Amino acid sequence: MKKISLYLFVFSAVGFAVGYILTNSVSFEICAQTEYSCRDLYNNIGDPLFYGFGALAIVFLILVFVPQAFSAWKKFAIWFVPLTALLFIFYPEPSSGDLLSPFPEQVFQWVSAFYVVVSAAIIAIAIHKNRT
Repeated sequence: MKKISLYLFVFSAVGFAVGYILTNSVSFEICAQTEYSCRDLYNNIGDPLFYGFGALAIVFLILVFVPQAFSAWKKFAIWFVPLTALLFIFYPEPSSGDLLSPFPEQVFQWVSAFYVVVSAAIIAIAIHKNRT
């Protein structure tokens, strides 16, 4: 499991890096400051990659050091990750950005943070069960 977690960590880190580059397309001179359609397209692709793969990378890094918790965590991730991916793909552009209709970037941050917290709790519980 340690080897699988390491490969998945590397894959997640690459996805995180691609998301970072796309989200900062103007800084990396992929798009000009005035090209709104280019910037918006790359942000729409880059934000979910940046936050989603960032959260995955954190969890896979933990699992590299705690491989015995992989099977317990997998039961959660097997349904959460696909549902989150669908949410990230189909989340509509809000009109106001308030609490009832947050901007997509806020939703990506909240869902990713929730994923990391729940995953860390599952891993901690699995470690505790293995010790007793």
